[in-house]
Amino acid sequence: MFRTFQCIILGLCLAVSTGCTAKKSVSSLPRLKPPPFIKPSEPGIYHAVKRGQTLWKISHIYSVDMHELVAINRIANACKIEVGQKIFIPDRIRKMKAIKNTGEMKTTFIWPYRGSLLTCFNQKKQNVKNHGIDIKARPGAPINAAASGNVIFTSDSMRGYGKTIIIQHKNNFTTIYTNNRKNLVKTGDYVKQGQTIASAGSSGRTTDCIVHFELRKNNKPQNPLYYLP
Repeated sequence: MFRTFQCIILGLCLAVSTGCTAKKSVSSLPRLKPPPFIKPSEPGIYHAVKRGQTLWKISHIYSVDMHELVAINRIANACKIEVGQKIFIPDRIRKMKAIKNTGEMKTTFIWPYRGSLLTCFNQKKQNVKNHGIDIKARPGAPINAAASGNVIFTSDSMRGYGKTIIIQHKNNFTTIYTNNRKNLVKTGDYVKQGQTIASAGSSGRTTDCIVHFELRKNNKPQNPLYYLP
């Protein structure tokens, strides 16, 4: 775990130039075209997205790799999937028995804060990709743990990110919360999903009050919008 922790911190340091100070709202971002309806050239099934479902949840229902679903359905640049959208799942990647017991999905996530997006995952700023999302926040608003886990790192002055918290979760997931006004937990604490861990602010390089949120699997940045409800 220490090696993983070192890699996370190194990754954050290298990504400082991503600049969490994005001042464009989602409404000003380039409008994404809806994903095309896939005409299958191979056997498979369609899944109609239901309210509250994410690509990650759908991938677990059918025991398939989430990133394959993204590539097959050509939705790599979409920030979210829509209710009713058809997701094609080829038989070649689908196990015959679906996971019916949702209890088998051992790690689920919630939004650390509900607000409008300022910067999406992989959006470039100064030619560097953002490894998370930036959420516009009210100064002092509570930031909540996206899932239960152990706090493995806190800092009041991390370069570029200001006040920072990193939480280790099950299944090799970690979540990162930066630019906080005040950290309310310390390294070594165990936190429950939904527990308030910080207050929103503009520490670090940002001039806006934001919640910068990253989600990683095996220390590889993931698009949080694939996992959040």
